[in-house]
Amino acid sequence: RRPGHDAAAARGRRPTAASDMYGVVSDHADAWYVTTENAVLHVSAAGRVRRVATLEGVNLRGIAINPDDSALFVADMGGHQILQVEAATGTVTTLAGSGEGGDTDAVGGTAQFY
Repeated sequence: RRPGHDAAAARGRRPTAASDMYGVVSDHADAWYVTTENAVLHVSAAGRVRRVATLEGVNLRGIAINPDDSALFVADMGGHQILQVEAATGTVTTLAGSGEGGDTDAVGGTAQFY
């Protein structure tokens, strides 16, 4: 069960944003980074939400952060890629994946994921 989902559905409304989160990771400042279907959000320790990056035509799922909190790594399930998002600027680059589904072990853009 997801928070807010059942109550919102019973009222005929769309579920809360909490039900649209697909990945969560924390940083060293006790803040959180969250993936929704097409965005990466930063939630400060005080609860302030800021959009780090919005990506069109993606289906984001998992998220990880590097040891110095400068980069995030998100899985684009629909695009079959691993994307790197710079935490400070929101710059997005493709780290791995050809964009086509498959199971090819390789480096960079020649790798394939399902």
